[in-house]
Amino acid sequence: MSHATPGPTPAQAAWMRLGYGLFLHFGPNTFTQSGWGDGRFPPSGFAPGALDCAQWAGVAAEAGMRYAVLTAKHHDGFCLWPSRHTDYSVAHSPGRPDVVRRFAEAFRKAGLRVGLYYSLWDRHCPFYEDDAAYAEYLRQQIEELLTDYGPLVELWFDGGWDKEHPTRQWPYDPAWERTVPADVLHGGRWRWKELYRVIHERQPDCLVLNNSSSDRPGWVRYHPVDARTCEHFHFVYRERLHEVRVDPHVTDDEGRAAYLPLEFCTSLNPDWFWIEGRCYSHASAETIRGWRETARGAQANLLLNAGPDQRGLIPDYHARFLREAAPRRR
Repeated sequence: MSHATPGPTPAQAAWMRLGYGLFLHFGPNTFTQSGWGDGRFPPSGFAPGALDCAQWAGVAAEAGMRYAVLTAKHHDGFCLWPSRHTDYSVAHSPGRPDVVRRFAEAFRKAGLRVGLYYSLWDRHCPFYEDDAAYAEYLRQQIEELLTDYGPLVELWFDGGWDKEHPTRQWPYDPAWERTVPADVLHGGRWRWKELYRVIHERQPDCLVLNNSSSDRPGWVRYHPVDARTCEHFHFVYRERLHEVRVDPHVTDDEGRAAYLPLEFCTSLNPDWFWIEGRCYSHASAETIRGWRETARGAQANLLLNAGPDQRGLIPDYHARFLREAAPRRR
């Protein structure tokens, strides 16, 4: 007996029509000038003097983007909203800026959909290694974001390797499939399946993505998810080109066929977060258009990062190329 090949759900199809989005890495790392924080940054140090999410939204709209994703919590554990479940947040920063709310309101006003990034790994939480307690904390914070900040088009999770890989580093070794308990490799320490269920109870149309890491572009970290991630397009690691898995037709860990579209992501600034004085070659408008065409050719979305600076603004040099690369209106 033949089985029909699944296609996109209505929510996936609507997300795929968005096509092009803005990734916004912003937080303590913007002020410490680092890629990954250690969870020791004092909340008092988060003080963007000219925070203007409307400027971010304006740049995105002029660039022809249709959605955006903000780092609500990165690996350092600092929350860009006043979470009721931790003191490590903007609630203890100068002016108590609820960046998530300002972001969501500004982008919706500009006609763009909004999504949020959330790191599973947390280098600040004192009970992080208590899997049951931390999984409850995860659930509570995600429910908070889903309940208090309106409809989200996607939740982009990251950092899963820290409780899965024996090395606690992001590169994956297929040999672990023979040596590490399957439940661990399938997100058991995060209570992933329960978290996914809760997300869709709160917001059925919110797509869930979980970063597979740069060395497994287009692969699924574990199921269930609603879309797949691909960092940096063509990624070379340890002298090997890691090919992108483009085909959206996959089989989940229970042997069922699933349709999982793809989202490429890459960054205009090389460290994801803005770093003052960093010298690098900026992508041209032609390069940005090429990324977009590559994504379109794979029936994938492009989520392009531009890290706001310590003022809380997207630098003019990013805005210039984003505007120049905007899709031509028909």
